Amino acid sequence: MKKYTHAWIAFKAIKRLQNAQLTDDNRKFADYLIEWFHSHKDGVIRGAWYPDEIIKDNGSSHIMKYAPAPVGSPSPKFRTLPSKSLLYQNGKDSPLHNQPYTIDAKHNLPERCEALSHAVIDNLRIIEREEKGSPLAPTANHAALVLFMLSHYIADAHMPMHCDDRPGELGTWDMHAAVEDIWEYEVVGYYEVDRVHQRFLYSPSGYPRLRDVLPASINTPYAGSILKAVDDELSAREFQITYGQGNDNVREYMQAVSQYSYLLSYSFLPAGYDPALVDRVTPQVPGGLPNRDMSIISLADAVDAVARVWLRDLRRYMKWEKEIVEG
Repeated sequence: MKKYTHAWIAFKAIKRLQNAQLTDDNRKFADYLIEWFHSHKDGVIRGAWYPDEIIKDNGSSHIMKYAPAPVGSPSPKFRTLPSKSLLYQNGKDSPLHNQPYTIDAKHNLPERCEALSHAVIDNLRIIEREEKGSPLAPTANHAALVLFMLSHYIADAHMPMHCDDRPGELGTWDMHAAVEDIWEYEVVGYYEVDRVHQRFLYSPSGYPRLRDVLPASINTPYAGSILKAVDDELSAREFQITYGQGNDNVREYMQAVSQYSYLLSYSFLPAGYDPALVDRVTPQVPGGLPNRDMSIISLADAVDAVARVWLRDLRRYMKWEKEIVEG
């Protein structure tokens, strides 16, 4: 995913928590996170792009690439995802579901997400414990940066071609990049972006503001966009805090996401598809899942995943904080 798409997902995750039906206990944690996020939101675009611009571990930690293995080969079973997940609903019907697969050993996206998840909590704990002005204490801005970086890797797990060992390049044309270009084109086309200061312009509610007048390059009104369809999908479905049955931590959850992103890629680009038949405008191939449907699945589930991990991380930190105060 590209720069402004990553930031858009982060904002949508916070708005998702604001609108979600939560228990009183979880609402307390969500409201704290929402307020904290809005105090640091001008750093989202830069922070969520740090992994690509500064860290540059794209060849290992942004991907978890799978390939079908011969029948009978040993491989781990497929994990589960939250029942409302579109990735999960799509993947359960895939002919590759619960079939053997291989993984490139150098790819470690789930482990990277787990590490950053712990880093968020650790930084908040150190801030709480150290005296103000201590040279050991990170700042709240640093903790926000780690949180935004975490959202980048979580979102990348939802990009199907980040989890598909087949090459995205078809000759001189890169289908992977073409898909991400459409998402980025919509974000910067429909929303007001201050590129100089690398921030969105905000509506009175504090979220990225839709343009009153669309640029000439945008031919479809917002009502017909992929982004509006993602909004509609999220509004229509229950927000689930669970990582899915059997997933006890962020690493296991991201392993499950990566597995089902691999299946989504094969739904979008069926096994043995003919590169010569790829529609390079849409882009998609005959017999494959339409690009629009694939995009809604990827983006909607990415928003929920970021919201879910952020909320659960803050919940773990705040429960620790309460134990310290009461202990």
